[in-house]
Amino acid sequence: MLHTKKRGGLMKLATGISGFDDITGGGLPQGRTSLVMGGPGTGKTVFAMQSLVTGVQRGEPGILVTFQESPRQLVEDAATFGWNLAELEKDKLVILDARIRPNVFKSIELYLTGMLAGIKVVAGEMGAQRIVFDSLDALLSLLGDRTTERHEMFRLRDWLLESGLTAVITAQVEGDDPFISQRHGFMQFMADCVISLTHQVGNPTASRTVRVLKYRGSGFAEEEFPFVIGPQGMEISGSPKAEAARHMLGDRAAGLQKEIKQARGEFQSRIESLNRQLEIKQAELDFLVQAESKRKNGSAGQRQQSVGKTTRRAGARSKARNVSARKSVLVHKQG
Repeated sequence: MLHTKKRGGLMKLATGISGFDDITGGGLPQGRTSLVMGGPGTGKTVFAMQSLVTGVQRGEPGILVTFQESPRQLVEDAATFGWNLAELEKDKLVILDARIRPNVFKSIELYLTGMLAGIKVVAGEMGAQRIVFDSLDALLSLLGDRTTERHEMFRLRDWLLESGLTAVITAQVEGDDPFISQRHGFMQFMADCVISLTHQVGNPTASRTVRVLKYRGSGFAEEEFPFVIGPQGMEISGSPKAEAARHMLGDRAAGLQKEIKQARGEFQSRIESLNRQLEIKQAELDFLVQAESKRKNGSAGQRQQSVGKTTRRAGARSKARNVSARKSVLVHKQG
């Protein structure tokens, strides 16, 4: 399968949870059991459903066994993230309601035996590859006996190993009750991969974190990573890939800022150069205008001088004619 990754001989299946497959080097261990622990509202069921839906969408049929919420509630909750469980149930997904009824409370061991036998038949018929046991602690808490709990967990572990299914078990951790602590301690022992989720409610914001506590046969990022539950499910930030992407974006942003600054400098230099050219052209234009004005003024003065000379010559000729005429009159009178 294309989404299956191999690390040191261990095959892994992708969860589809943004960032988680990066910090685990590929996802959950194939054919083994993973335990998701956390307090109320930390996102355990979201984690389990998201990984299951991812597998189903990639051609890996799956089974969802619920010990606390009803199938209807799970379908409605999944729809808020865009996961259509009802559509997937047609041929690739089976949701089993394993909530304990009052009439079987005193025969839980027998109930578990029948439940696992039924799941085995269903898994074989549909070719299931993944399975989720959601809120298994709700069932174990009804046993009320530490020895019985361990016995049933051993039986579940052996059943899962025999089935070859990739399993996710969710369990709620709450308070400091030593019995609860021992129960979850044994559950961690039987699981190959252990994931811890936290939800810290503060004022005015809340924070969620995920941390891989154990991954048998594989390396993993041991840090605690923040995550959010968004419109498409869980999204983990700060993972190696996310950090690399963040650094890449940061480097790209820094590069773009440098390019913008350089372009602004070049643009400013270009504007200054154009302003200087405009000033030179304006000076040339002013010079030409002044020269043309002087030329026109000079031509007008020359024309005025020429008119004056012509007028003086005409006056002189007129005066000469008058003198000549007076002389002629005197000569005539004398004769």
